[in-house]
Amino acid sequence: MNAFSDIIPDLTFAGASGADWLGIGLIAILSFALGFALNRGSICTVIATADLVARKRPARSIALLESALWASLVYALLNISPFMSEGWRPVGYLAAGTVLFALGSYVNGACVFGSVGHFGNGEIEFALVFVGIFIVTYIEPLTKLLPVQPPLSMSLPGGILPLVGILAFLALARYAVSRGREKNFWLLSVTMAAVGLTFVLLAIFTPLFSITASIETIVSVPVAGAVTIAGMALGSITSAALREHRVLIKWPTWQGVMRHLAGGMLMGLGAILIPGGNDTLLLVGLPGAAWQAFVSYALLVAVLAALIAVFGTRARAWT
Repeated sequence: MNAFSDIIPDLTFAGASGADWLGIGLIAILSFALGFALNRGSICTVIATADLVARKRPARSIALLESALWASLVYALLNISPFMSEGWRPVGYLAAGTVLFALGSYVNGACVFGSVGHFGNGEIEFALVFVGIFIVTYIEPLTKLLPVQPPLSMSLPGGILPLVGILAFLALARYAVSRGREKNFWLLSVTMAAVGLTFVLLAIFTPLFSITASIETIVSVPVAGAVTIAGMALGSITSAALREHRVLIKWPTWQGVMRHLAGGMLMGLGAILIPGGNDTLLLVGLPGAAWQAFVSYALLVAVLAALIAVFGTRARAWT
């Protein structure tokens, strides 16, 4: 798959060698950093779209695209290709999956990025999102209703210098639209770089990594899946604790539990049909210049924008 294949540890722990433990340690550190960045950046596709539609602030939408450029840069610097465990499904599946994922994200009040961040803020109801995703992604392979798609490796377009140029343009555009008054301009810049970097490195050490895939692999590859999820959760909690100088816990309500569980199941079903969640679209599909990723992400934002415009939303950044 890439130049680092020889150093990827045996994550099944069939023979628990020192190299395996080193690999698990690296995965734990990277997962922690990813969770920390997602909480500190206070960003996800739902929050960004709410800022764009309800508050006429496009800065966070631009920042999410920056994360895709940072991922592209890391892929290019390491000379590896974005890789998916399953290729894109036909456009009918893709469109249906995107709409379902958008509906689930709206019901949930956050995408997978935001759910990790909210959990760190003590909103433990958001753990049910991942339970919902797990239920669907675990059951679907047992039904064998969907055709199996072969793995897909995508070539990076262009080179390092064009990617740097586009990234600089996006950063300048974000600075311009915020009119220099965006208090967290540098915070978003650093966190988007961290998200792109840690995601790609996790994809190296945990082949086929994505946040939704980590949930699915808790059964098939229990050590890597559990370490990844626990690392992201701990990183998000640590970020919130350092920011607030205390650990907050907001106890769940039945209404919240049902909402997040239903949202997670819709997101999981959408991720199966695409295949992949918004993290896969942004940090695998867009860097690989897959037209399916561009179409799906644009449709995801459009559906979220329509739902927010008609029904409103309480989603907003916390930093």
